[in-house]
Amino acid sequence: MTSFADTVRFCFPAPRPPPSTLPLHGLSSNGAASHSRNDALEPDLSEGVAKATVGNVLRAYAPDWILAAVLWGVLAILNRSPGHKREFSLNDISIQHTFAEHERVPPTLLGIISAGIPLLVLLPISILVARNPWDVHNSVIGLFMSYTMTGVVTQIVKMMVGRPRPDLINRCMPAPGATDAPVFGLSTYEICTSTNQARLDDGFKSFPSGHSSLSFAGLGFLSLYLAGKMHLWDKRGHRNRAWFALSPLLGAAMVAISRTEDNRHHWQDVLVGSILGLAIAGVTYRCYFPPLSHRQCHLPLAPHTASPEELFDPDASVEDGRVQLLSEENDRAARPSEEEVVWSSQVA
Repeated sequence: MTSFADTVRFCFPAPRPPPSTLPLHGLSSNGAASHSRNDALEPDLSEGVAKATVGNVLRAYAPDWILAAVLWGVLAILNRSPGHKREFSLNDISIQHTFAEHERVPPTLLGIISAGIPLLVLLPISILVARNPWDVHNSVIGLFMSYTMTGVVTQIVKMMVGRPRPDLINRCMPAPGATDAPVFGLSTYEICTSTNQARLDDGFKSFPSGHSSLSFAGLGFLSLYLAGKMHLWDKRGHRNRAWFALSPLLGAAMVAISRTEDNRHHWQDVLVGSILGLAIAGVTYRCYFPPLSHRQCHLPLAPHTASPEELFDPDASVEDGRVQLLSEENDRAARPSEEEVVWSSQVA
């Protein structure tokens, strides 16, 4: 690579097959849905583009933003709400660990890692590389939806399960000489003498790990976004791009592991939380972007609107401020891998 532009084109390829084989989005020139694959074939990529205006964004995605705001409010309420408190044994050594006054990844740093860093990566790529207003919007709403939805699901499960954290005994501060019940051999939170009720309530929210789920929700969404831009799942090998696209998952794993180091979670909590966050990130990503195996996975999905005529203008062009959206998924023409490009250039 001899320039920064070449490097960007290498990492974020946007192949354009011959016009005769490229289907546009599944709408005909008059805005109606196409009924066959041949009806969707158009010779000019500038046709059938969508207007990226504030009005169109609000009409198409207002429910998404409202849902994200509601979920954020629900998450704030759940974080401060007590839940179920499971019975425990004072002799259980798995919950006798020391309470860490200073966490390796406090909540503020968690927000920066799992939401701030993905935004700092998503916005420059979507604005400067993709240069697609719909891509900017879909990446931002997808990230926030993944983050808030994961947080709400995690907190609801935490409150229902009520599993003690590894440092529960230290939080509980049982009275000297306290023992488990003589009949069933278990104790309840009523034997605790701690005056810090919030800390005690949080001691029964071990499963699953919120740090693990949120870090994989944010950084996992970033990995999927990078993988789509780099066409990693196009049935060709892309070793260099794969390392870059999957690197955010390493950061998420480090956050998850830190929870066991701080005696905040058992390993099962971390494992399930990580899987939960990554799964929700995958579902959320597919709401706004095509499958990673799609030939045009670098493009965002078209806005879901009941009035496609308001969004699509067959006489418009990209220079008018509109952007090309995802083609229909029927055509999956293979894209040459980087190795094929290198070998073909050497042979030539």
